Amino acid sequence: MEKKIREMMPEIEWIKDKQLQEQVVETLEDGLKSGGWEAYDMDKMPFTLLIQDCPASLLTHTRSIVQMCRHIWEVYNPIYASQGDFTLDHDVLIAGAILHDVGKLLEIEYKDGKYVKSQHGKDLRHPFSGTVLADRNGIPSAICHVIATHAGEGNGRYRSPEAVVVHHVDFINFESIKSHLGLL
Repeated sequence: MEKKIREMMPEIEWIKDKQLQEQVVETLEDGLKSGGWEAYDMDKMPFTLLIQDCPASLLTHTRSIVQMCRHIWEVYNPIYASQGDFTLDHDVLIAGAILHDVGKLLEIEYKDGKYVKSQHGKDLRHPFSGTVLADRNGIPSAICHVIATHAGEGNGRYRSPEAVVVHHVDFINFESIKSHLGLL
C-alpha cells in the first residue's frame, strides 16, 4: 500500500525529513486500513459530505491544499525571514497539509451505493480522529496541532502559523468550490 500512496501523492517526497515521510505514509495507511479503504479509494470518495455530489475527491483536495501551502511557503519565507525571522516550518506545513483530512478516512463510509457519515464520524469529527491517527504513528505534536486545529475546532484557540495557513487554504478550497456550484 505504501507504494500506491506514494504514487498517488508524490508531494510526500517534498517532506525533507525521511523519517517523517515514513510516518506520514504510515498514518495514511493506518487511516485507510482502519476505515476499510484501499489507497485508490482516496481518489473516489468526496472530500466533504457538506457539498452534495462533491466534484472533488479527497485525494484531489489534499493534493491541492499541499501544493497551495508549498507556494505560500515559497513566497512567505523569503519575505519574512528578514523581518524578524517570521518563517513557516516547511515540514510541519507540508506534513500538516497532507494529513489535515486523514480523519475523513474514518469519518466517511460507503454504504448502499453512496458516501455517508460513518458512526465513527458521527461520534468524532475528522480533526479529532485524524489527530489520534497521526499521534499513534509518531507524528510530532506540532503537526498533530495542525490537524487538530485546521477546522472549526481551532476557532478561537491558538493556531500555530502553519496551522493558520492550512486552515485558510482549506477554506479557500472548500468555499471556492461551493461558489463555483452556486452554493455561496
